Amino acid sequence: MKALNRKSNFELFRILAMCLIILIHLSPGGTLSDFGLSGNAVPVLNAVMVGISNIGPACFCLISGYFGMKFSWKKLLKFEVMMITYSLLETCILLLVFPEEMQGAVLLEQLVKSFLPFISRKYWFYSCYMCVFLFSGYINKFIDTLKKEEFKKIIGLSLLIFSVFPTIFYFEIMQDSGKGLIQMILLYMIGRYIRLYRNEPSNNSKNILCFFALWILNAISMLYPINIGPVTHTFCRDNSITNIAIAILLFYFFKDMNFSSRHINKLTGNMFAVFALENSLVSVFHKIIKGNTPNINNFLLGFCLLVGTVFVIFIICITLGFILEFLLGKPEDKLIEKLVNSIEHIFKRIKNDTNSSI
Repeated sequence: MKALNRKSNFELFRILAMCLIILIHLSPGGTLSDFGLSGNAVPVLNAVMVGISNIGPACFCLISGYFGMKFSWKKLLKFEVMMITYSLLETCILLLVFPEEMQGAVLLEQLVKSFLPFISRKYWFYSCYMCVFLFSGYINKFIDTLKKEEFKKIIGLSLLIFSVFPTIFYFEIMQDSGKGLIQMILLYMIGRYIRLYRNEPSNNSKNILCFFALWILNAISMLYPINIGPVTHTFCRDNSITNIAIAILLFYFFKDMNFSSRHINKLTGNMFAVFALENSLVSVFHKIIKGNTPNINNFLLGFCLLVGTVFVIFIICITLGFILEFLLGKPEDKLIEKLVNSIEHIFKRIKNDTNSSI
């Protein structure tokens, strides 16, 4: 199969997905008051934002599945070294802004997780992404052995068990609300299915209508959740079928675009920096904004303030990523090259020893 070039439509989709992830961390109802919001604007804006923001990780998984992953030691080490660097920078930011909280065991835990971002699951998405990356060759081989109908049945059964049932009945087998490996593998497989069997242009007008209908449904479920004893149930979890459907509809919308922009492509060059740094910057911005904004009982103004803050955080993270790449890019590449050579040498030696013993 001929390799596909990542044009700017998918890069723009990645930017949107990342901004949605920032937004969901920035705008839970309990912290909207930090932005000066009060009255009816708070629950409404919270419902509208949460109604769509949880699809961010799903969008990245669909893109990965559509293009396919290919394991290599060089990529593996590059990802891990990169995340260690970003994670240590995040620790420095938190230590600088919240010195009273970053002490003792808390600081020690932060440092340990910074040096072991994959194993420690400091960033759940990164750890799960790396697991899919490690097993991508076997996942792809498994998919290649399936006929179209078999592939469709596996996806359908997985959606029923891990998405539809939790959406309708609240209870879920995996107990991770979709923030785990099963969800990522499922979405990766959906992305592969689209690439292999449903890659034709879609009906965008119909998709847009369905998209807004599902968004409204999610928002209503946030405003009027199902409350039974200690259980509060909405459709806004990562693994909700409504969220997966919204992510797929948006994926088709961007897939059918066809344009290139050097600036957009450049922006996504350090996306891992945003994954690693955005949560700490969200905390920093909440500290800066809290108590320094007038009361805004206005949906539109509150929305504009939130969106503006999201883009500022995104640009700061990307800028920090470029700075670190400029300062540490060459030393990191040399370190990775040495590590790859060492690993390849070890495997070659093991292979030779095994053959000689036979």
